[in-house]
Amino acid sequence: MQCPQHGEFLELFVPGRLCLFGEHSDWAGSYRKLNKDLRPGQTIVVGTQAGLSARVRRLERPVLVVRSTKNDGSVELSELPMDADILAEEAAAGGFFSYAAGVAYKMLVDFGVGGLEVDNYQTSLPLKKGLSSSAAFCVLMARAFNRSYNLRLTTRGEMEYAYQGERLTPSQCGKMDQGCAFGQVPVLMTYNGDLLGVRPACLGAPLHLVLVDLRASKNTVLILRSLQEAFPHPVGPQQQAAVELFGPINELLVGRALQAMEAGDVEHVGRLMRKAQHEFDLRAAPLCPSELTSPVLHRVLEYPPIQEHIFGGKGVGSQGDGTAQLLCRDADGQAAVCSILTQELGLDCMAFTVPATAAAANGAVEATANGAAEHQLTEPAFAAAAAAALAAAAEREGQQPAAVAVHRALDSAKDLEDKKEARKVQAQMQQA
Repeated sequence: MQCPQHGEFLELFVPGRLCLFGEHSDWAGSYRKLNKDLRPGQTIVVGTQAGLSARVRRLERPVLVVRSTKNDGSVELSELPMDADILAEEAAAGGFFSYAAGVAYKMLVDFGVGGLEVDNYQTSLPLKKGLSSSAAFCVLMARAFNRSYNLRLTTRGEMEYAYQGERLTPSQCGKMDQGCAFGQVPVLMTYNGDLLGVRPACLGAPLHLVLVDLRASKNTVLILRSLQEAFPHPVGPQQQAAVELFGPINELLVGRALQAMEAGDVEHVGRLMRKAQHEFDLRAAPLCPSELTSPVLHRVLEYPPIQEHIFGGKGVGSQGDGTAQLLCRDADGQAAVCSILTQELGLDCMAFTVPATAAAANGAVEATANGAAEHQLTEPAFAAAAAAALAAAAEREGQQPAAVAVHRALDSAKDLEDKKEARKVQAQMQQA
């Protein structure tokens, strides 16, 4: 790709990011470099249809000029010299333009780039609602420098510079947020210390989602700071519960969700979303009750008039009263949910459909009823499998002999099939 001339605009679009499963496990998994007893993080993410549109160009002057039109129509303008000390100071100060400054600092230090103009002329993505608006902006900045200066970065490279730039700001995000760089395809992302794994996630049937702007507020920085106090070495039962949630319990939920998605079992995906929210409320919310009690979120998730139209739902992003994701039964249910929540609760809704992937769709057509049933995980089986996973972790820490740990874990299974399920999951966990 040839380097564009000075003054020549490039058109860019970066979507937001929706985390279907696995919030917070990205940064939790990064702590494995400090505590190998922690489990790797796993998330299933997909880019949204909404995002950031921008025109970008190189400048002869060594300045960074950023014009941003927010989703409410307001416009902000910032101009900074391309000076490492000034950019680092601006990034550390926080605020919307700190993200641009953080990425520009990394690009300047590593590549010696010059000036850049970014005109973010349209933003269809709600800000501060758990859809990675800040990460999308960081990816936009990294991509703008990459394309304008022909730095030959891959998508993974753009992600890494976006992540490093955002980490220079007060927002201590994980690497999942930069998953928006992959566009509107579902991917499984894994986080093992500093290692990041990415692979496509098969989807056997479309997911008809509604993203609900709860029109409330949340403090993402406080949520992250409160939850991260439990890492890398938890102290007390509440912190230990959060570590278990973002580790072995999350692995079970994500694994089941991948199976259900590939089989086209959308109903089960919805049940797993409900299960994920339940576990989060039980194990994570007590560490930051001021932000994670989330009364508006739970009112929407439990709102009686929409229940006949949805399979399930959960909070988005860092959780809190930002955005809810609802998995609808079909396109008609999607439209009905949007109408009900807009007219009766005055909320802003965005219909978002994730299309089936070709390979998974072919497999789903051939799946039998018995095959689909294999992706079900009953409540007793889930409890047994989670207990087995935790027992394996406890054994690694020398807390109790393996035979005793396994026996106690399997005691929670009510019948032979549940015991088989628990043992299978336990074996998978021990091999991981």
